[in-house]
Amino acid sequence: MGVEQPTGPQQQPQAQLPTVTKVEVKNFRLLHDVSVNFEQDVTVCVGRNNTGKTSLAEVLSKFLRSGEISLRVEDFSADSYVEFANAYRKFSSGDEAAAREILPEISVKVFLAYDSENYEYGNLGPIIVDLDPDCAQAIVAIRYALKPGAMREFFRDAPATITEEWGESLLLSLIGPRIPHLYERTAIAIDPTDAGNFRHISMNEVTRAIKVDFVKAQRGLDDEKERPKDQIGKILESLFMVAAKADDGSILKDFANSAETALEDIVAKLNDHLQNMYSKMAPTISDFGYPGLGNRNFSTRTTLDSKRLLSNFTSIKYPGSTGVELPESYSGLGSRNLLMILLTLFSYYREHSAQANRSCVHLVFIEEPEAHLHPQMQEMFIHQLGVFKKKFPIVDGEDGSWNAQFLVTTHSAHIANRAGFSAIRYFRLCEGYREATSSSVLNLAEAPGIDKEFLHKYLTLTRADLFFADKAILIEGTTERIFIPAAIAELDENQRNRKGSSLSRQYVSIMEVGGAYAHIFYPFIDFLGLQTLVITDMDSARPGSSKQLEACCVQEGTATTNEGIKKWFAENDMSPSDLLKQAADDLPVSGMRGLAYQIPESLEGPCGRTFEDAFILANPTLFGLSSEHGEDFLEAELKARELAKKYKKSDFALEFAIEQQNWKIPRYIKRGLDWLLAQMPPGEIDEESQGDDESPGGQVAVR
Repeated sequence: MGVEQPTGPQQQPQAQLPTVTKVEVKNFRLLHDVSVNFEQDVTVCVGRNNTGKTSLAEVLSKFLRSGEISLRVEDFSADSYVEFANAYRKFSSGDEAAAREILPEISVKVFLAYDSENYEYGNLGPIIVDLDPDCAQAIVAIRYALKPGAMREFFRDAPATITEEWGESLLLSLIGPRIPHLYERTAIAIDPTDAGNFRHISMNEVTRAIKVDFVKAQRGLDDEKERPKDQIGKILESLFMVAAKADDGSILKDFANSAETALEDIVAKLNDHLQNMYSKMAPTISDFGYPGLGNRNFSTRTTLDSKRLLSNFTSIKYPGSTGVELPESYSGLGSRNLLMILLTLFSYYREHSAQANRSCVHLVFIEEPEAHLHPQMQEMFIHQLGVFKKKFPIVDGEDGSWNAQFLVTTHSAHIANRAGFSAIRYFRLCEGYREATSSSVLNLAEAPGIDKEFLHKYLTLTRADLFFADKAILIEGTTERIFIPAAIAELDENQRNRKGSSLSRQYVSIMEVGGAYAHIFYPFIDFLGLQTLVITDMDSARPGSSKQLEACCVQEGTATTNEGIKKWFAENDMSPSDLLKQAADDLPVSGMRGLAYQIPESLEGPCGRTFEDAFILANPTLFGLSSEHGEDFLEAELKARELAKKYKKSDFALEFAIEQQNWKIPRYIKRGLDWLLAQMPPGEIDEESQGDDESPGGQVAVR
């Protein structure tokens, strides 16, 4: 029997680096009570304007950085204002303990995961308080709360009771200015297995475990007021400064020392040269003949500080033609924005890696990176973020990767497309007319009943505008894609004449989904909580000679082949007559969705099977038909179908949406658009109650 030969050293399993898995925020602006799951590499926050995306980055940036913070009453969520009054009522009744229990505070709770077997705790050690060897989670809670013993001072000068004359708003105006002075930030580490087991930790211990950096949307690249506008050059300066502060023995410190040595050699040569020049150009002291100065003489010494030199004179140039170098400001805003973000990220990496005692987790928030970038560059950027974690260390000749987690806030459908469902967090205002004072955060990966693979592929091929819209219209095809905006413009003209609101003043996303796929979007729309109108065709049919369903007029139909309609009513055997009964009085509505399919233009009149049929029946004189149908509705439907067959769908829409002007919107579409207009998104103000509809400032686009 041979001796078993060793196969080489056993490779140790690679330790999983610590990551932030979840963050819970309470009482900060629109984030009254939200939980946000973090991806290991990139998390993308999407949603309409003013839904709390930037607030998430700001509260984490404020709460996870060292140094004093000062928040105001405006930083508290509006939903918490009433609790100030409730706390005061308890306090004024003598129950200070109960008052402190309900007095609002802003809090952030960070959940971290790590490898309990292979990871050396390092800076994570102070926030690990559990004794369970199988536990691989740590929790840090940071509170901005009233200081101990400060409640009497906080409510000083308030009356004994809150009355109608001296109400909650007056209490807020009294205590508001005291919040920055009487509130403080504290941190505790919590045992994940026992919430009652915790210990107080310092903010220095928190920041040593979790480093936070922020790339803001306002990057100063388009500021034309001052020159030079060398914003990118300033980033390069910071890279040199980080090298100078690096720990001894690191490659960055060696580089900074060599730069300092080179500068000292230059300074020595410069001093010799200047002294020689001075001796030839200036008189000696004795030449002045002033009593008391004696024979003393002056010598010159030039001092150059490498840090100040880099700070004041670092700039970048772009190569031009014929040897001419162009300044930074001459480059396009898109390339400058991208280069600045990349260099900023690299400077954050350098600052993080330059220290021997590095933080365990590095959170980097990037706000609206899409500024000035064309669509393909936006998609490539979000893809490359995960690559930077590996490439940046390679530049410094290091093994491993940069333990960074990126949180990107964006209004770009292209970035949302490329990110994928699992990485997207959708911010939306909580439902309620004029009462949307807080937001909720939805994880699309947890959306029930949706075909994630299909929707992601579909949205990637089209646009993910649904994430940023006030309302949506799902349509069948090219004809509706051309006609619906024209119909909205026609309705808006009528609304303006009546001083009413209009759809063109709201962000309405029109998406072409086809009749066969519209139903796949239903659970997705419901999850987003988006007011949506589905415009589709009835697609009436009857059994043919081979017993297969074939298209027919509505009067002859026994079924519908439209999957979107069948899934809506959860019945596969509904006849066209059944559908007409369902829509006889009102638009069929399910939650926040409305369904518009063909209905007669007049009571019990002929009905179109498709958009083209319905349009012809709504505008008979445009097509040489009589508006009087008598009792023969089937004949009218047949004539409309025959006329519609003479047109290509795109030609039909182009002619009557663009070339022709005097036409009537089919009733089913008009009723659907009227319904959608009447639906108010959360937090939206009814313009009719706010005075003149023509006032500027609220105009939006139908996309």
